Amino acid sequence: MTQDGRPANLVLVEQSGAKHEIPQPSPGEGMAGAEQAMHNPGLHLREVKVVSEHKAIARWKASELGWRRVA
Repeated sequence: MTQDGRPANLVLVEQSGAKHEIPQPSPGEGMAGAEQAMHNPGLHLREVKVVSEHKAIARWKASELGWRRVA
């Protein structure tokens, strides 16, 4: 796992396929942001990722049963 001192990106992928990368000060902050994004009913997302140094630290995909962690 990446150390928390390194920056990360929170990647939000909408149902339409549009991708938004949001810089985060650390992977821990990115994980917190991912949790908030997944629980926001106003966002229509199909995938949420936390990436640091070009490597996915965590990834979730939306399904009919809710969010499922896939990496």
